[in-house]
Amino acid sequence: MSNEGGYGRKVAGGIGSTAVAQLIRICSSMGLVIIASRILSPADYGIYAMAAPIVGLAMMFQNIGFDHAIVQAKEVSDDQISSLFWMNILMCATISAVLIMISPLASIFYRNDAVGPLVATSSLLILAMAPSPLYNALLNRHLRFHTQSLIDIASSVTGFVVTIAAVFLMRSYWALLVGALATTIVSVIGFMTAERWRPRLVFQWRDIAPMVRFGGGVSVFGMATFVTRNIDNILLARVWGGQTLGYYDRAYRLMFQPLQNICAPLARNLLPVLARTRDEPERYRRAYLLFVQGIAALVIPGVIACSVSSHETVGLLLGEKWHASAPIFAWLSAATPLLLINETVPWLFMSSGQSRRMMYWGLFASATVILGFAIGVFWGAVGMAMAYFIGEAARSPLLFRLASRDMPVSFGDFARLHIVTVVCAAACWSAGALLPVEVAGVARISSLGAISYLTALAAQLASEPGRELLRIARSVLLNHLMERPKPRHERG
Repeated sequence: MSNEGGYGRKVAGGIGSTAVAQLIRICSSMGLVIIASRILSPADYGIYAMAAPIVGLAMMFQNIGFDHAIVQAKEVSDDQISSLFWMNILMCATISAVLIMISPLASIFYRNDAVGPLVATSSLLILAMAPSPLYNALLNRHLRFHTQSLIDIASSVTGFVVTIAAVFLMRSYWALLVGALATTIVSVIGFMTAERWRPRLVFQWRDIAPMVRFGGGVSVFGMATFVTRNIDNILLARVWGGQTLGYYDRAYRLMFQPLQNICAPLARNLLPVLARTRDEPERYRRAYLLFVQGIAALVIPGVIACSVSSHETVGLLLGEKWHASAPIFAWLSAATPLLLINETVPWLFMSSGQSRRMMYWGLFASATVILGFAIGVFWGAVGMAMAYFIGEAARSPLLFRLASRDMPVSFGDFARLHIVTVVCAAACWSAGALLPVEVAGVARISSLGAISYLTALAAQLASEPGRELLRIARSVLLNHLMERPKPRHERG
């Protein structure tokens, strides 16, 4: 009983520290977007976005699911971890060399001489982050969420400061790479300082083969997801050029911010919980639904308010020179609530060891995304954003049906997670149509945000996880008020 209580306290504390770390990361990222977008041009961001898919694909091979295999394994030996470490180092060195060799082809493909050198230099990122996945996985396995959060804070603040300084000094896309390198180096130093484990000079393939097979399924899904996240950049750059890609990329980054800074870091808190409760269906279901319901209640209302007020949001965050990004942002941010829920479904696959099912879904989703973008590209960046939204909406029921097979979480559970999305969207669109034109800018965004969050609060009553979430929030608030120190004159 005491062990279970201590475990619960670790997870609860980890969620709290992760939330604080991600709030700091979001503020740093948004501050960087606001400042850098006023100095760098759409063409600068376009060049960086051209290189990103190539470098990102190389990074996918840098870590083929070893970290997930370590976290979900019931037991793991020192020899297994050392073998995985040296395998990862060798892969990173090989991938970096390949990236340098193929970099001239990037310039030829995009018909832009600036892309090749940027791709070649980005190989330093892969070398720098080589030890990171394994050390991060060990911290995660040992439930050291607070330590991971401190490292996240240090790396994000360092990246913000270094990138802003580089932007002012260099005034080109190279500043973005300098900032990324600084973030990676601080993160790796933090992981290796916090986790005292060091690799031994041993490599035993027989011991790690099952973990590599599990990681292989996760990696195929990751690569398929990577294709869906980057094929739009490649098509836009090839067909419409760097300027159009720059507008699309900034809108995409604004949309992707909640997913990048919330889903992935919080997953490291939830995955160990799911892995340890997979033999207890009701606890497994409750943990997943409460976690995702909490994310939805915190993030989705704000995203919908920003989508409805897209012109005001883009003008406020990026500046007037980015006004062409507003309709793109509107469609992409409309897809964010769908993505936010859908991105959590692979956690169920990974925690239950169903990497093959996750791999098949990733391949199917990737094929349909490519088809949608191939049609949408004829209408430019806005057409691509529309294809993103329509495709995600069409795939969601299929994903829920697949994930609910032989799992404690039912199709109805998944559907009810979107109650917040539906009611907030209806409230915001209605309010947006009724608000007078005099309510503009920050006032319009704030008004829609307040309406959206109030509606989301009421929507919690419509589902079991929502009602439990309200009970937990009420209990935490009452406990906080009762434990608050009394004023000196009230003490006996």
